Amino acid sequence: MAAKSVIADADGDIAALVYSSGDRPDLVLCAFAEHLAAAGKRLCGLVQFRDGLGDGSPGRVMVLDSWQIVEVGGKHGSAANSHCRLDAGWLNQMGTQARASIEQGVDTVIVNRFGPLELAGRGFRDAILAASQTQTPLIIAVPDFEFEHWTQFSRGMTVRLECSLDSILRWWRRVSSVKPSDRAPHAQACELFK
Repeated sequence: MAAKSVIADADGDIAALVYSSGDRPDLVLCAFAEHLAAAGKRLCGLVQFRDGLGDGSPGRVMVLDSWQIVEVGGKHGSAANSHCRLDAGWLNQMGTQARASIEQGVDTVIVNRFGPLELAGRGFRDAILAASQTQTPLIIAVPDFEFEHWTQFSRGMTVRLECSLDSILRWWRRVSSVKPSDRAPHAQACELFK
């Protein structure tokens, strides 16, 4: 499946969890992942744990396909990785793995962050586009200083959520109550006007 180069529809299947410096998106995404897992949902993607990390510490990440926590250190000094504590090559591999999981069929995708890697066509970019194309619900943490870039990347075709579990759960109830086959005719009609 070749992913399109832009997000395909505005049905709200993709949501940006926009956070500022005082918010804790990692804990919110982890609680959401646990909620979905308890309901028997199939997940893919990553949840990053930044709390308590000092400079130079490896990044801890939960890989949702396997529920394993791994430590992945970033390579300092990389312009494409300037705000990221995680290794860009590893994130590219995880993005490829998430895209494959989406194509095989998952209930939702959680992406730890949107940033320079995705803007450069790497990281989770193709997984985000594959989720859009397959109408697989995806939530991604977007720092408020990157929201303008996210809006350009997504062409404004996503939902903006506040950084709270209640906000995510309201979004999830709405998108999970509609079958993809029920949305398909509308999505095709929207495509004609783009």
